[in-house]
Amino acid sequence: MKLRQLEALRAVVASGTTTQAADLLGLTQSAVSRLITQLETELGLNIFDRRHGRLRITPEGQHFYDVVKKLLSGIDQITATARDIRTLKTGALRIIAMPALAYGLLPKSIADINKQFRQIKISVEMGTRPDVEEGVETGQFDFGIATLPINRQGIDVEPLFTAAGVCVLPKGHALAKKSAIVAEDLADLPFISMNSGSLLRYQTDELFGRLGIHRILSVEAPSTLLATNLVAMGLGVSIVHSFIATAYGDKVISRPFTPTISYEYGLLFPASQTRSQITTAFVKTLRENLGIK
Repeated sequence: MKLRQLEALRAVVASGTTTQAADLLGLTQSAVSRLITQLETELGLNIFDRRHGRLRITPEGQHFYDVVKKLLSGIDQITATARDIRTLKTGALRIIAMPALAYGLLPKSIADINKQFRQIKISVEMGTRPDVEEGVETGQFDFGIATLPINRQGIDVEPLFTAAGVCVLPKGHALAKKSAIVAEDLADLPFISMNSGSLLRYQTDELFGRLGIHRILSVEAPSTLLATNLVAMGLGVSIVHSFIATAYGDKVISRPFTPTISYEYGLLFPASQTRSQITTAFVKTLRENLGIK
C-alpha cells in the first residue's frame, strides 16, 4: 500500500470522478484509475462500485476510507508543521542572559523578530553568570548572553562586543559638572558595588585597590541594573555597563570613567546542539541592532 494510492482514493471520493481527481493530483485519468485498482487488489476488497461509468463507494470502502481520512489528515499536519518550521512560522526560542544584558540588549531584537515571525514563542530568563553558563551547557536554553571570559567545554562562545564602563551619578551630584570622572574623584564617596564573587566586582576592586583609593562600600547589588536604580535613589555612585547608563539617562548622570574598565560580552551556545534557524535569525538581528557584522 502506497501513500499515492491513498491520496488518489481521497481525491476520487472528494471529486466523484477519476477525471476530476486527476486534475486535483496533477495526474492523468488513467494513472488515477490504475492507483485505485492497485489499492483494491492489494486490499482484496472493492472500494468502489462501478456502474454506468460512475464510481460509488461501497460500505466496505467507506469504512476503509474513514480510517484513511484520519491518516492523511495527520500526514497533512506533519507536512504543514515541517513547512512552518522551515519558514519560521512556528517554533520556540529560549534565551538566558545576565539581567543588565537582558534589559539593555534584548528588547529591540525581540520586537524586531516578533514583527517578522509572529508565531514564534520567545522566552527570556535572567540569571547570574554561573546561571547562564549552567543553563546553556545543559541545553535548557538555545543561547545565552554574559560577560566574558567563559571557559566551559560544553559551551561554544562567540564574542559580541567590548565596551568601557561608565560612572553613574545621582542627579544634582557635585561631580556632574565634570565632563569625565577619574578614579581619584570617587575617593571616600558612597559606592554601589556588585556582589562579592562577580567579575565586575573583581575588576572594580582590583583597580581601586591597585591605585590605593578608598571608597565607602555602602550597598552591594546583584546586577548593574539594580546598582543604577540605587544610584538614581541617591545612595551612591557606581561604575556600570554603558548601555545600562544610557537606558537610565533620564534618572542618572553618566560620565566616561578613567582608568578604563572594559567589559567584554559574548554569546553562549550549547556545544552539543545544532543551532536552530530561529536562533540564527535572532543572533543576526541582535548583531545588526548593535551595529556588529
